[in-house]
Amino acid sequence: MANRLTIKGQVTIPKDVREFLGLQAGASRVEFTIDEDGSVRVVKAADAPRPIRRAPAQRHQTSLASRLAAEGCFSA
Repeated sequence: MANRLTIKGQVTIPKDVREFLGLQAGASRVEFTIDEDGSVRVVKAADAPRPIRRAPAQRHQTSLASRLAAEGCFSA
């Protein structure tokens, strides 16, 4: 089975291969290995733990309009 390489260097993994490896679009990762004989293997990568995302620190920011209104320049 042959696939065309895109300008970005991408190929589509055929559906039967994705199903065989248990790959899910947007959720799975693959690893490429080059064997000594020059053949390339594609295997499903181990699931890496997702990084813990922390909420950004809340900073109180006053809009320019609110500051000008507070100084009596105009009413907001």
